Amino acid sequence: MAICKDIKSDLQEIYRSLAKITKTRMLLLVDEWNRKDQALKILGISSRTFNRLTSSGQLPFSKVNGLTYIKTTDIEGLLNKNYKPYESEKLVNINCH
Repeated sequence: MAICKDIKSDLQEIYRSLAKITKTRMLLLVDEWNRKDQALKILGISSRTFNRLTSSGQLPFSKVNGLTYIKTTDIEGLLNKNYKPYESEKLVNINCH
């Protein structure tokens, strides 16, 4: 009888864990694609700049029924491609007169 209760308890724990994994994956899928308005807000750009980035191929997109979608990874890729780290050498060369 105790073994049966242990198995039942283990199965319930496995079920709860799978439910959490499924929920987490669903949340990731929601965040995987962004509508154009979301991308504009994330990047802090105008619609015209967005159109320039997509038409030049710098920002890949998908269009379905007139709605434009952009992958989060593509937004991150654009940001990383244009990332300019702070140049710490400038601090070293400051003249303190």
